[in-house]
Amino acid sequence: MDKMAALAALRAATSAHIKWRAYAQALIAGVEVSEDNAPVRHTDCVFGKWYYGEGQQHLGSLASYRDAEVPHQMLHAIYGKIFETLHGPDRRSFLGKIFGSKAAYQVHQREQAREHMRELADASETLLKALRLVEDEVRALPD
Repeated sequence: MDKMAALAALRAATSAHIKWRAYAQALIAGVEVSEDNAPVRHTDCVFGKWYYGEGQQHLGSLASYRDAEVPHQMLHAIYGKIFETLHGPDRRSFLGKIFGSKAAYQVHQREQAREHMRELADASETLLKALRLVEDEVRALPD
């Protein structure tokens, strides 16, 4: 793969991550989002499939590329908390005593999810910075 093709693939993967993040944000806003659009596992999203497939094959020797793995895994771990908060087992039987009603419990769930979303946004920014470093390193490679 030449440098221009590697840069194009990296930019497409970065765009896929941004789209995934938008789906995660929509989920918190109350929009129904299929798990296909915002998968919980870091290997199942479009970016993850690229990262562990074509990206690994062509850019895996770059230190900056390898540095992007942990932030990507972290943001999916945080997203897993969001997904569990919104779609996990119904814990109202225990928390019902605290919140009193289903509506109050759902408000609490959304508040928790929004807190996690702030963490996810930070992890996403860390990943995007890491990807900019990968892009810089690819650009610096000889033609």
